Amino acid sequence: MYFPIGWPKVLRSVDVDFQAFKQVVSNRDKILFASLSDDAFVVWFCKPSVSIVYHKRNSESIQRLGINVGIEWKPDSSMICISTSEGHLILYNVEVQGDQPAYQQFDPPTASLRRDSAELFVKEVIPSLKITLFKEVLIWDGQITRMCCISGTEILVCTTRAHLLRYRWDGSQNRDYCLDLGRIPFSINQQVSKAEPILEDNTHVNDIEYSPLVCGFGITLNDGRAAYLTAPNLKFDPNAVQGIWAQGIDDSTCARVNHKFRLIAIGRRNSQVDVFTIDEITGGLELSHTMVLSSKDFPGDPGPVKCMRWTGDGRAVAVSWEGGGISVWSTFGALLMCSLAWDYGLNQDLSKHNPLVISSMEWATEGYQLWMVKEEESKSNLIQMDFVKSPLTVNPCMSNQRHLYLQADDKLYINLEDNLTKRTKLSIIDSSDAYHESGQEQTDGETKNSAKYKEFVDDNECRKQWIVLQLPATYIASNWPLRYSALDEEGETVCVAGRTGLAHYSRTARRWKLFGNEAQEKDFVVTGGMLCWRHYIVVGCYSILDGHDEIRFYPRDAKLDNRFAKIVRVQSQVFVLDVLHDQLVVFGADALVTIYELSLDSAGAIELRCVQAVDISALSHPACVVSASLCRLQDPLPMTHLNRNAKSEMQAPDSLVINASGKLMMVQREEYDVDEDNNPVSFT
Repeated sequence: MYFPIGWPKVLRSVDVDFQAFKQVVSNRDKILFASLSDDAFVVWFCKPSVSIVYHKRNSESIQRLGINVGIEWKPDSSMICISTSEGHLILYNVEVQGDQPAYQQFDPPTASLRRDSAELFVKEVIPSLKITLFKEVLIWDGQITRMCCISGTEILVCTTRAHLLRYRWDGSQNRDYCLDLGRIPFSINQQVSKAEPILEDNTHVNDIEYSPLVCGFGITLNDGRAAYLTAPNLKFDPNAVQGIWAQGIDDSTCARVNHKFRLIAIGRRNSQVDVFTIDEITGGLELSHTMVLSSKDFPGDPGPVKCMRWTGDGRAVAVSWEGGGISVWSTFGALLMCSLAWDYGLNQDLSKHNPLVISSMEWATEGYQLWMVKEEESKSNLIQMDFVKSPLTVNPCMSNQRHLYLQADDKLYINLEDNLTKRTKLSIIDSSDAYHESGQEQTDGETKNSAKYKEFVDDNECRKQWIVLQLPATYIASNWPLRYSALDEEGETVCVAGRTGLAHYSRTARRWKLFGNEAQEKDFVVTGGMLCWRHYIVVGCYSILDGHDEIRFYPRDAKLDNRFAKIVRVQSQVFVLDVLHDQLVVFGADALVTIYELSLDSAGAIELRCVQAVDISALSHPACVVSASLCRLQDPLPMTHLNRNAKSEMQAPDSLVINASGKLMMVQREEYDVDEDNNPVSFT
C-alpha cells in the first residue's frame, strides 16, 4: 500500500532554460535519474534532489543525427545510451570523479548562522560525474521506437521495420540474436500447434519491457495488439522465440512487467489497464484483473493510458492518462490514489483541461518518491511526489500486527491499537457450550470460565491522530533511506534498518538506541526483514566484514553491540523472516524454508534448534516468494479433554503457508526432530 504525502515539488536544473523535459529514467539502483530533452540531458541525484551533470549537444550534432528520442542506463551506471529521431544511437561514458563530491557545504563566517544541529549536515556523498562521448552508431533499419536494456552487456533496440536488434554496449551488433517479428510464430498459448507470424505490413513494436523472472518480454504493437515474447532460455535464440497473444486486446498503448508477481500490465485506449498472468499449464496469458476507474472516482473519460510504472517491490503501479491525471493502484487492482478527484478550484474543468498531464514517470529507491514529467503548453517541468508505504511491502511478517503504522524515507507514522478504536465487551453465555462432545455436563465453575464475549467497536470514538516518529539524524543521515521496520506486539519497541546497520526506539523511555561503535553499524546490511521475539530483535542480514549471510539476535535491553548479539551463520541470503510463538521461519535464496525452535536458557540467552528444512524450489523462483509463514489452522483442545489418540493429533506441526507471486500455497509438514549433530530427521 502506497499513499501520497505532502505537496509535489518542482525540480530546477542547472540550466534555467532547460525546461523541455520529455522522459525521466532511473538507473538500476534508482539513486541516479536522467531527464531527457530534445537536445540535452541532466543526471540527478535522488536525495537530496539536485542535478549533478548537464550535457547539451551542439547544433551540428542535432542536424546530423536528429533530436533525442529515448534514453537508457547501463545496469552498472557506467554508460548512457540515447536514441535519436534519425535512427542513431549515441553512447556516453559516465565516470565518477573521486577527487571531490559534486556539492560541498560551508558554514558562513557569521557565528549566528553556523549549523549547530546534526540535522543540518548532509552526510550523503553526492558523486561528481563526468560525461564523455564514447561512440555514435547508425541503425540502418528505420526509426527507433523503443530501447530496452536486457543485460549488463546488451541493449535491445526496436525499429519501425519490425526488427528487434541487439547491440552490445561497445556499439557492435549481435547479429546472430536479432529478432524479426515476421519470423516469430504467434499463438494464444504454447500448446497450440498452429502458430503464425505477423504478416501485416508496417507492424512494429511500440513499447517493450523485459523481465528475466517472466522469461520474456511484454510488448505492444502499433496496431493495438499486445503479446508476450518468450523462449526456452534467456539467450533468446531467434529460432526458439515464441509469441503469445494477449486475447481481447486491440487498443493497447503501453506494457509494463511486474517482476515479483510475474504479471504483465497492458495499458489501453479505453483508459483502463488489463493485468495478465502467465498460465503455468498452457503457457498462455490469462487475464488476472482489470484496473478501471468507477464513476465515483471520475465520471468522465481521462483518455488512453499514456504511461505506467511498477514500484521496485511490485506492490503498486502508477498510471497516467493522455487527457491528464495520475493514479496509483495496488498490485491486484485496489485504487490507492487518483488525482482526478483532487480539488483544483472552481476555474478548472477537468473534463476539458487537466493541469496535471504526465508524460513520463519513474519510482525512486524504495518507492518513497515518484519522479514525473509534467507537460504544459510551452514547456514541461520535472516534479517529485513523496509517498509513505505499508511495512508489509518489504516485511510481510508484520501482517499479524494489531497496530497501524506506515513508513516514510526518514520517519514512521504510528497509530497504536488503543488509539484506533474503543471496544466494549459484553458477556454472552451460550447454553450450547454447557455440554462437551462426550455429553457430560459442565460444572458451574467451568461454565463461568467458558463464557463468550462479543466486542462492539464504537467508530465515533476512533482517534486518527498519527504519532510521527522521526528517525535520529545521526543514523538516517548516513543510512538513508529507511528500508525495514518492525513493531513488537505491545507497540513499545520500534526497530528500523536503513542502508546499513539498525536502530531501535523504546516508546516507554522515549529514546533511541544506536550502535556505540559506528564501524559495527557499517559492517552489515539487513536483507531479509526484521521482527521482535520476546526481548530480542531478530534480523536477517549480510556481513560485509566477513562476507557471508547471518541471522542476528540483538537483546533490546542491552547496549546495541555485537558483543551481546547471538550471530548464526546461514548458507544463503535471507529473503523472508517470520515467527509463530517460539518457531522462527527463515526463507533464503537457496529456496529452503528453515524452521528453528527458539528458547531461552536459565541465564536468559537465546538458543536455536533447527527443526526442519523444506525445499520449495519446485514451487517458485526464490525472488518471487512474497512470504513464508507458519499457520495454526485450529487451536488444540485442553489436555484434560484429550485421549491418547487425540494427543498425537494435537502435536501435529503447524502448516507452512507460502505466498509465491500472489498465489497462496500450503505445504503440509511432517513431524520432525533433530539428532545429536543437529541434523533434521523424520519421526517414524
